[in-house]
Amino acid sequence: MANIHRNRGCSLSQCCLHILVFLIGFLVVSLPSSFVIIQRGKQHFKKPDIKYEETQEQRIEKEFNKIYEDFSQWNLTLCSHASYHRGRHQKVISISVYGKESKFIDNQMYSWTTTILPFFELLVSEMNQLLPQWILRVYIDFTGSTKSQRKHFYKFSNVDICDMNNIPMFGSSLHKFLPGRMWRFLPIFDPYVEYLLSHDLDSPIVQRETETIKMWLSKKQEKNFFYIARDHIEHSSFILGGLWGASLIRARHTLVNIFKPMLIPSIVQNYHSNGDQKFLNDYVEDHVRNHSLIFDSYFCEILGGQPFLSQRPMDGCYLGCIRPCCNNAKNVHFRGRKIPCPTKCRPKDHLDWIYC
Repeated sequence: MANIHRNRGCSLSQCCLHILVFLIGFLVVSLPSSFVIIQRGKQHFKKPDIKYEETQEQRIEKEFNKIYEDFSQWNLTLCSHASYHRGRHQKVISISVYGKESKFIDNQMYSWTTTILPFFELLVSEMNQLLPQWILRVYIDFTGSTKSQRKHFYKFSNVDICDMNNIPMFGSSLHKFLPGRMWRFLPIFDPYVEYLLSHDLDSPIVQRETETIKMWLSKKQEKNFFYIARDHIEHSSFILGGLWGASLIRARHTLVNIFKPMLIPSIVQNYHSNGDQKFLNDYVEDHVRNHSLIFDSYFCEILGGQPFLSQRPMDGCYLGCIRPCCNNAKNVHFRGRKIPCPTKCRPKDHLDWIYC
């Protein structure tokens, strides 16, 4: 009996030993895989390292800051010492001027004697009469002009001459890369300007235009920091190069950011000749669409806008027309036909204004 009990005790000890060995083996095999699962779980919840693509606005801002490191410190007018001495709060009508000798010319009709000086004098006279509180800024390349012609531009009290070879803070650098038709946009960056109107040298200023400007300046229009006029069957672009305005006093920071691409050579080099209008529609349109007071004679339903406040002074005299369009002008023609403006583009009280 004693031997039987000893054999049973030995078997029990052996069983315990086997169980212990099994448990140790199980743990040795299981723990590494459990560790891997835990680590995988941790890796699963690790914050992903995602590289986001820059937006167009971010790329423009980055490039602009690389070129103009001290932009926020600018405190001079982008015209001349004379414009600086006028002080702040300026209302400016801005034009680009260059003769047929300039590398920027796209119209051989612009001769200093026969067109540029006569058009300039008429524009100054119209401003004196209709917009006496405004200053005419002339962004100009004097190439091809005579000394007496150059002196003539400086004779008017409501005119500031901005020589593109000597712009404060830029010197002649802008003249090297900025397209001629876009010189007139420069006051958008000027801390001394509150209101800017971009205009064409060869287009008259008429009351039909100035009364819409007066409406835009009113307190009721404070949310509209942009002004747009379209007044012809061929005015089918959202913004025309010589028929827009900007209220810097209402949205300076926003407007400056919108127009920054025009000071980046790699961007603006794609907009030479008549590319100013394409630039406006590529970079400006989407940002101002819902913040603009718009007047439109033909595309009010498609592009948006309201009727003009008064009828054309004479048929064929429309905003943006080329002189002498408002002297004994004829009805608006397009491809040989008179084109009535759509009924919805006429004032409700004056549906009889067939040509608006």
